[in-house]
Amino acid sequence: MATAESTLSRARGRTATALRFERAALITLGLLWLVVVTGGLVRLTASGLGCPHWPTCEANSFVPSTGYHSVIEFSNRVISGIAMVAAVITAVIAFRLPGVQRAVAWGAAAAATGTVAQVPLGAITVAFNLNPLLVMSHFLLAMAVVAVATWVTFHAVDGAHGGRREQLVWTRPALLGAAAVVLCLALVTTGAFVTAAGPHAGATDRPIERFGDFYDATWVHVRAAVSFATVFLILAVVLWRTARGSLAQRLSVAGVVLTLCQLGVGEYQYRNGLPWEVIAVHVAIAGTLVMTIVTVASLVAYPPASRAVGSLERG
Repeated sequence: MATAESTLSRARGRTATALRFERAALITLGLLWLVVVTGGLVRLTASGLGCPHWPTCEANSFVPSTGYHSVIEFSNRVISGIAMVAAVITAVIAFRLPGVQRAVAWGAAAAATGTVAQVPLGAITVAFNLNPLLVMSHFLLAMAVVAVATWVTFHAVDGAHGGRREQLVWTRPALLGAAAVVLCLALVTTGAFVTAAGPHAGATDRPIERFGDFYDATWVHVRAAVSFATVFLILAVVLWRTARGSLAQRLSVAGVVLTLCQLGVGEYQYRNGLPWEVIAVHVAIAGTLVMTIVTVASLVAYPPASRAVGSLERG
């Protein structure tokens, strides 16, 4: 009797911890998405030097005292700081939770490390007056962290609700999903090069410093977009034919819609002088698209353990 009660108590404790891991992972992922969006706003509104000092905003003040540029830059710093704490907490919970795959725990640690690394990278970026390569690195690290955190969150949510999955299974949909993730990240990277070569300097009190040729960067970016859209559309068609009604299939449709919206926004901004408001939408969709693609790829790569290898989760 005592043994049964002890086992039940341990099971309840693990369930409670799994739920905490799920909540922490979801909160962290949401904050990391906000870091990407607000970071984009910092550059696009020319607020990159709104807080010229680090870690304080101004020489004699921790918080901004005047100007909306300072408020935007400081807001990004605050959100990044909260995201850093949340990411570290998520990693600690992952390592303390029994039954969590070591790869998932290390993934949470990698996301936390990347988020912490943004602090010195941000300081260096300000110190070097928004060098476009440093600004681009700052953005790409944030997107990479979002991708890893999405994968961790997928496992956290699944584990909190009793999901038991096979190890990674390289079925045809899984291969297409992996290719879509790689091409999506390549698309984000080429987009960062376009921004680095574009007219948004990141601050109002300095000349525009560009990296590379804008039209060459755009040429590469467009071809990366077509490659990604083609592969992801093929994956969506495969899932429509083999796993209609599954969560992966429904999310793939959402991903196709997001991709079409992203292509439309990209074309509009190119033909209308790159208005910063439209580019901000482009950045927000990019972050959302990365999360969607990684989730779809995870669903098809880790089939439920109770089903045949290669099957997809329903519901």
